[in-house]
Amino acid sequence: MKFEGTFQYMGNHGIVFNVSQITLTDSERGRLRELHFGEAKSAHYEVNSKVVEVYDKMQARGLPCVMMISISKPLTRQQGDALNAQRTTIANLATTASTAAAKAVAPYYVAASVGAGVRTYANEILPTYHAGDVLVSIEAQVNGGIGPQRTLSTLIIKA
Repeated sequence: MKFEGTFQYMGNHGIVFNVSQITLTDSERGRLRELHFGEAKSAHYEVNSKVVEVYDKMQARGLPCVMMISISKPLTRQQGDALNAQRTTIANLATTASTAAAKAVAPYYVAASVGAGVRTYANEILPTYHAGDVLVSIEAQVNGGIGPQRTLSTLIIKA
């Protein structure tokens, strides 16, 4: 397993991530459980499990897999509010688009119920953020075989 390095990255809304990049091969898969992500605090086992899951999903076989594990500092209240505002905007956009599409083929009362259903669905699947939550992003890439392959997985460690 080769550590490419660790650096900090500031994303949207001032969220600071500690990013670790590693390159590993299939023979080193077992060592993924030995990694310790101090930024995840008591949830480091959960992060390790997700890293192994992402690596297994890549099915890299003998090819090197480059993984970037990004773990944020705990969210402030302002950052959580900003992310929740984005959540609301996305739900509103989905509702408007689905209502407009339904209006083109159905009466207004059907279109309104479709819009309400889409809003409910969007609010169920989009996460809600709170102060103290930690965001984790795991990205993996393998070059070769049938071409470059990428995957991304995210995790929210609740405060």
